[in-house]
Amino acid sequence: MLTDFLAFINERKLFSSTHRLLVAVSGGLDSVVLTKLLQQAGFSFAIAHVNFQLRGQESFRDEFFVQTLAESYQVPLYIERFDTKTIALQSGLSTQLTARNLRYDWFEKIRVKEHFDWILTAHHLNDSLETLLMNLTRGTGLSGIRGIPEKNGFITRPLLGFNRTQLHQYAQEQSLSWVEDSSNEKDDYQRNQLRHHVIPLLEKLNPSLTQTLRHTLDRLQAAERFIDQQLGAFKQNVTQNSVIPFTALEAFPEPLLVLSETLKAYHFTYQQSKAIYENRFAQPGKRYSSPSHLLVLDRQQWILQSNSDRALHSYEISTVPFSMNTPFFSLTLQWVENFSFSSDAHVVFLDASLLDFPLQLRLWQSGDWFCPLGMKGKKQKISDFLINQKVSVLEKESLYLLESKGNIVWVTGKRLDDRYKITENTTQILRVELRPISSIH
Repeated sequence: MLTDFLAFINERKLFSSTHRLLVAVSGGLDSVVLTKLLQQAGFSFAIAHVNFQLRGQESFRDEFFVQTLAESYQVPLYIERFDTKTIALQSGLSTQLTARNLRYDWFEKIRVKEHFDWILTAHHLNDSLETLLMNLTRGTGLSGIRGIPEKNGFITRPLLGFNRTQLHQYAQEQSLSWVEDSSNEKDDYQRNQLRHHVIPLLEKLNPSLTQTLRHTLDRLQAAERFIDQQLGAFKQNVTQNSVIPFTALEAFPEPLLVLSETLKAYHFTYQQSKAIYENRFAQPGKRYSSPSHLLVLDRQQWILQSNSDRALHSYEISTVPFSMNTPFFSLTLQWVENFSFSSDAHVVFLDASLLDFPLQLRLWQSGDWFCPLGMKGKKQKISDFLINQKVSVLEKESLYLLESKGNIVWVTGKRLDDRYKITENTTQILRVELRPISSIH
């Protein structure tokens, strides 16, 4: 098996002999086999073990076993204990998901702190088959049926080329000992139900199930890479411009697939993507939320915005000169002796004698009105003005107004109120510049 193990690592370009490896070891068959193979191959590695304290004395038995294993190989050992049930209760997550998050977060902290190149886990073909079946049961896309990836960030899984039977045979040949997790014998978890009842039936139909699976997964992963490559330019354009135009999407033969694969990176589900696509001709302004982003339907396009980028505040300006930087814009106010008309929409000059301090900078809201410059003092609702200016739905959400004693002075970046313009009678001039972060160079 050692020869095949090294061949798999080299073929898949998982890591090399110059890399420092951190191996996740539970003490079970899989991780014990992995450490033995690494030791025989001469790789430089350390062992990391998490005690989740979920199985009473068994958890501490496993911890002691891994300590002994590390001593026998004379490799560094890292151990962490978590009160997993309490943490799960506090976070509102399941015990399994909490344990998984704790485990991988801790591994990554060690990797960074101790300068390891890779984190190795002992997942094998049977694990990949179980994951595939679980995803199929729940409903999934292409990424869910291609099994466990061999590489994911700094995590790599060099046993994915082998099944549990092969690992067990190797362990017996090497006279290895390991510990058994008693919870694996129970049907409390879906994965165990599949392992105990479903997969044995499938193996009766196809005794070479896992080897067949390996070839199938190779083809599925190749298909996924091909699709990612084909969508690369489209996804990059969305990332750069935060816009998904209908015309660009409809140029693909399967636009819904393209949309769902694109929005997956922004934590939208397939069901959401399907609804988004089917309602693309609805009234502009319809919005969809994911845990991290907001997607808003605009004219012939969707506009994407990160939740962290959404403007939420109002600001007070008591004195001049004034300067402020926020995550969304920079603002400066200063007195000037004279001015010349500028085409820069982010700068205005105001008749300071008409202003009452403190000024207020706030997001616009329904019912706001002003007298747009050039309309000879006629009132217009901000909402109507923005429609006439064809301002996108998402841009409206972060549009600020400069206000003086309840009167709107400037719809920032769009239009000055006619009442505050410079005239021949102006004696004091205030220059105001509000520049969105995207416009700052």
